[in-house]
Amino acid sequence: MKRTFFIYVCLISVVITVCGCTKKSTSKEKTQPPAMVENPIKETDLTTITLTPTAEIRLGIKTATVEVRSVEKNRTYGGEVVPVSGRSITVNAPLSGTLLLPENGLVPAAGKQIATSDSIYRLLLALPRQDILTVQEEVALRQADFELADKAVRRAQQMLDDKAGSLKELEQAQAQLSKSMASLETAKARLELIKKGEIDSPGEDLSSLLVRSPIDGIIQKVYVSAGQTVTASEALLEITSIDPVWIKVPVYVGELTSIDSNKPAKVHNLGDFAAVEAQSAEPVVASFSADSQSATADLFYELPNEALSYRPGQKVSVTIILKVSEQTLVVPYSSVLYDMYGGTWIYENTEPQKYVRRRIELLHVLDGLAVLSRGPAVGAKVVSAGAAELFGTEFGVGK
Repeated sequence: MKRTFFIYVCLISVVITVCGCTKKSTSKEKTQPPAMVENPIKETDLTTITLTPTAEIRLGIKTATVEVRSVEKNRTYGGEVVPVSGRSITVNAPLSGTLLLPENGLVPAAGKQIATSDSIYRLLLALPRQDILTVQEEVALRQADFELADKAVRRAQQMLDDKAGSLKELEQAQAQLSKSMASLETAKARLELIKKGEIDSPGEDLSSLLVRSPIDGIIQKVYVSAGQTVTASEALLEITSIDPVWIKVPVYVGELTSIDSNKPAKVHNLGDFAAVEAQSAEPVVASFSADSQSATADLFYELPNEALSYRPGQKVSVTIILKVSEQTLVVPYSSVLYDMYGGTWIYENTEPQKYVRRRIELLHVLDGLAVLSRGPAVGAKVVSAGAAELFGTEFGVGK
């Protein structure tokens, strides 16, 4: 009995041991990862380029030192291009009449550039209705003058033939006939124009009043067209001068005290985040304006626009200088490279003839210097000339 009990105890011990070993071995099994990356390369272990002294000369490699400088702190806001106050003009008709095209035959159109004193329209003055009888009387008078001049010419010719007159008298009679004929044709054309209300080729030969542009600018709106009859003071078109332009910058009122409003701002396109192609705009004093809903006040800057690159209503980025400065890393902007994703890089000269590409974070560009928020250590040597050639060498398209 005791022997049988002992055998049972041994069997139970063996079963427990086997089960424990199975669970332990199962728990030690590692789960296979969903992806495996072989030969991973860290960004800090990028390719090192080793050049010979001859290759350095051929690529024009020059280096500069990473420095820490006190740089004026700035902040970028959104701005809007607006015309300079008082330089947008609506041209009105000085008198009632019918509009004709200018001498050059060009039709005024929105968006067309125009200079001071350029002809916009010719205005054929309209006669009052009651003056039609006066024009008819003028035609009859000119007709009578013409008939008398014609008779005088025939009489002078007859007298010359009979040797009772002179050649001078005949020439004077012929000259008077020519004047009478021209006056008669003009009076008939004027009468025809009033009766039919049409602008035909005889009507265009009549005297007209030139309407000229008072300023240089761009035609923004056209309210009338050639051949249309207008009244005195009726709006013809609107001209806006856009050289220079103003940049309106809404600024949160809580930040106004931190802005140095006496210093120029940098205006650049929305896609130019680093303000590489920025233009300098001078602060101007304009009427105070603000928006109570957005809690912003407007600052204004004047920007030259000789190339007409900026249009009224266009949105731009404006980098404004603050009253404080900060210590930050700077390198020559010629050292900065951009990859296809917009990332910024520089080449660091770690050893003689050895160059390693390093990633940097570019804040903005100031007077030819790239201001960095992250980059190589102070005192490191970076390539300032020949960086693009090194980039091509690294990827197999160099010299």
